[in-house]
Amino acid sequence: MLIGVGSYETLDGLPAVMHSVETLGGLFAQPNLWGLPDDNCRVVLNPRTPRQLSKPVSEAALEAKDALVVYYAGHGLIEPRTGELHLAVGDSDRTSVHDTAVPYEWIRFAIEQSPAARKIVVVDCCYSARAFGVQSAQDSASAVLEVEGTYLLAASAENAVAIAPPGEPYTAFTGELISLISNGVLGGSEFLDLDTVYTKLRVNLSMKGRPEPHRLCRNSLGSAPFVRNVAYEPAQAASRPSWSAWTARQSASSTSETEAEPYVRLATLRSLLGQLIQQITPAQSLADTLQAVTDGVVAGLGYDLAALNLVRPDGDLLVAAVTGDPGVEHQITGRVGPRGSWERRLSMGESWGDLCFIPYSEGWDLHTDDVPHWHTEGFEPRFSDEWHPADRLFAPMYSVSGIGQRDLIGVLSVDRPRNGRRPGAWGREALQMYAAHAAVAIANAQLKASITRGMSRLSSEREALRASEASFREAFEYAPSGVAVAELTGDQPGRIVRTNSALCRLLGRSAEEVCSYTFSQLVHPDDWPRLLATTAGESSAEVRLACWNSRYVWVSLRSTVIPNVASEGDHFLVHVYGIENPRRRAS
Repeated sequence: MLIGVGSYETLDGLPAVMHSVETLGGLFAQPNLWGLPDDNCRVVLNPRTPRQLSKPVSEAALEAKDALVVYYAGHGLIEPRTGELHLAVGDSDRTSVHDTAVPYEWIRFAIEQSPAARKIVVVDCCYSARAFGVQSAQDSASAVLEVEGTYLLAASAENAVAIAPPGEPYTAFTGELISLISNGVLGGSEFLDLDTVYTKLRVNLSMKGRPEPHRLCRNSLGSAPFVRNVAYEPAQAASRPSWSAWTARQSASSTSETEAEPYVRLATLRSLLGQLIQQITPAQSLADTLQAVTDGVVAGLGYDLAALNLVRPDGDLLVAAVTGDPGVEHQITGRVGPRGSWERRLSMGESWGDLCFIPYSEGWDLHTDDVPHWHTEGFEPRFSDEWHPADRLFAPMYSVSGIGQRDLIGVLSVDRPRNGRRPGAWGREALQMYAAHAAVAIANAQLKASITRGMSRLSSEREALRASEASFREAFEYAPSGVAVAELTGDQPGRIVRTNSALCRLLGRSAEEVCSYTFSQLVHPDDWPRLLATTAGESSAEVRLACWNSRYVWVSLRSTVIPNVASEGDHFLVHVYGIENPRRRAS
């Protein structure tokens, strides 16, 4: 059972909220995702009163047997006395939140009463993490945790606002969720669980500098299948070679006894870089490219753990991909480290070409800094090049932005070499070369993502422009009073280029005939001074216009300049109202 609620009048008629609710409902109805029957999917758009929001949720919660999904998009309000989250409706009033908006407690109670075994709640609004309970009110927080089998996904922190980016069809959070469900996860399993969905959302949103989502899980529901992965490829039908298959081939080829050690290693490195190119070529997103990079480190460079920290638009570094340890992946993926802290790290330790190695003996003071890490304590090394659990090895990745200039785009962090030793000369060179190739792949993926976003915005703007033009044409044509568009400059200033039927009726002329005149030709000669004063800046003027039978009709003209793309007025819009003879009014 899916219940979707979109409250958008409180967001100044924001269409992104309505589109978000309707699109999600349509996605879950698709056979290749959920195949949700129409009777099991309810969409409530713009409820006016608190009851109109809470009642459908309560009814759906009682009817659900297996799974209940409640999705709310709209405006979140904070009740100032208690600090608790309220969901806005059309009649909500910020000055009286307690009795004009829906307390989230009502929604929580309805979900708690549901017989459904799995209960999933998605709240896309400002301050949505307050649905977990207010930190200062422990009783409220514990009440939320009492709902068994519940997974709560919030679009923003308890003191952060959710956003709807200008020009985009959806809210930031739900737009990313829709993209993830629609495109799937390359290399993922047949079904995506909620934890995977949350992790991908957290990374993708953070890479765009948008509010970070939060989650609350009860009874390990996060690991249960949530939605079918449309990008899933069975092993036997995979369209690209897997890293595991490459590792097996590489291991077999590296055991050749007919070649010397350096040649075997060079062949392995060449094969590794070739495999990386094959992995990233079909990648559908920047996130897939980043994951392919860390997978390659573990598969081909002899490390059991790798993480990729990507530079965000604000300069800080985000842990965007982790391979080798699910526990570490859940612990640090999506977390952010300040740029200053990273610059400090990269200036410490030993420089191995472009690599930075910080031995455990020098990095002890990094355990408490604000860069996400997983390093642990360990025993003293038994020999000089033995790897210590607190050793750190970083491979910065740069993009070339000009002559002699390199911009940091990310940092590869590796750990747990399988041979238990610090890398020698070949291992260092291999990691450095791999990082250089990965930097090119990431820069290309970022460019592709930027182009895709730009094309999407352009498409949205074109759709909005077409809709605006259609609205203007309709308003222009069916206006009850006369309307015309005339040239402001050119060979014939004042020439009418477009008119509506109301003006034609007023003058008793066809549209073709009206457009053959300028306003100065239609205006009575005695009224030309008034007309000239209007074009000079006067807002309106009362003049006489010539009709088809050589008679004149008194009208009020109101003109507005229409600027072109260069912000220079080249046309003006004229509203023409028929009026009584001013002289008769004066008498």
